[in-house]
Amino acid sequence: MVPAAAHPPVLSSSTRSRLLDIMRTRGTVSRVELVGLTGLTPGTITNVVRELLDENLVLEAGQARSRGGQPRRLLQLKAHAHYAIGVQMDRCTSSVVLSDFAGGLVAHRTLQGSGSATPEQMLQLLADEILGLIEVAGIPLSKVLGVSLVTYGPQDQLNGRLMAPRPTAEWYGHPLAPSLSRLTGLPVLLENDATAAALGEQWLGDVEADTFGVVYMASGLGGGVIVNREVYRGGGSNTVELGHISLDASGPPCECGNRGCVETTYGSAAIVTRALSDAAFSTRLKLTGKPGDTLGDFERVSRAAVEGDGYARSLLDDAARGLGQAAVTLVNLFDLNTVVLAGPALAVAGPLLRDGISEVLNQAAFSRELRPVSVVLSSHGSLAAAIGGSLQVLRTPSAAAGKNTPSLTA
Repeated sequence: MVPAAAHPPVLSSSTRSRLLDIMRTRGTVSRVELVGLTGLTPGTITNVVRELLDENLVLEAGQARSRGGQPRRLLQLKAHAHYAIGVQMDRCTSSVVLSDFAGGLVAHRTLQGSGSATPEQMLQLLADEILGLIEVAGIPLSKVLGVSLVTYGPQDQLNGRLMAPRPTAEWYGHPLAPSLSRLTGLPVLLENDATAAALGEQWLGDVEADTFGVVYMASGLGGGVIVNREVYRGGGSNTVELGHISLDASGPPCECGNRGCVETTYGSAAIVTRALSDAAFSTRLKLTGKPGDTLGDFERVSRAAVEGDGYARSLLDDAARGLGQAAVTLVNLFDLNTVVLAGPALAVAGPLLRDGISEVLNQAAFSRELRPVSVVLSSHGSLAAAIGGSLQVLRTPSAAAGKNTPSLTA
């Protein structure tokens, strides 16, 4: 019998992923630095780097400045070795991004949301946009590792199904990932939008903290957490549902079954509903009140607030206080000192909400006496979740192996 130690190490796949992640975030790095950053032996680093060089996933990019002795050769990812697609789908707006193997943004498109479309109609539209983006970029389909379809929850990620009757009942249980895979010919996985946004901020954002939270605001409201540089997923990846924290047990009913939830009271749709209750204000801002135009209406209210409209400002200030209360729960549960605000609803409202949320957090967070809580806006704006989705594809085992494989499909 061959001793277990004689077999190829199981560590190899995870080691490859770790090294690729480091190169993706640092740009260039030497073998010696990889030893220090990973705690792995020089021999292990040498072997894995040799594999990556042989497979044309990594290249040597010059030498580091010498401080005496032989200069260290620098390594970096071969950006054009492979590509990944991230798709953010919301009821009001959708985005498709194409990222290279190094995580760089190659191209992107913004299009309509799911609105009142059937799953079949929306998935066909997304498939056409994905294939069109790849074609215009001049990239062979064989070089695209896969697609991450990013949307709200709850989700059955194992089977690629959305477990929510939104925007219509026929979306409930629909096999989104398998259907989109069939239409594009690419592997597809399903991901939560707030989790994807957190992943994007971790790898390509300006957040230096290893542990931080994300408040994601689109037509709905969600949350995500990175703990020690790993996405917190819980038991079924439907984690950190910030929008369904109850702030008032006697408040309005929420579709989740609870009452007085943050999303129902302070989300973008809730603010628009309150704005519509003032007929003169609503007419002046030309609010439509249509579910598919929630983000457009919310942007009109936000712009009015920024321009000094008193009633609009009061609506945003109230939203900031409610979101701040939810963020306090998030910070207290995970002992965070950094919160990132992301999502398409923040395109205009971001600075106002950031300031209001920060004020609440630094008045009520449990650990505020030890350290202030930093609240920052996403560096990727409305594309944060789609970019994070593409990075999720790049971090799968198949991507670490440089393979386009159906095993990626949820």
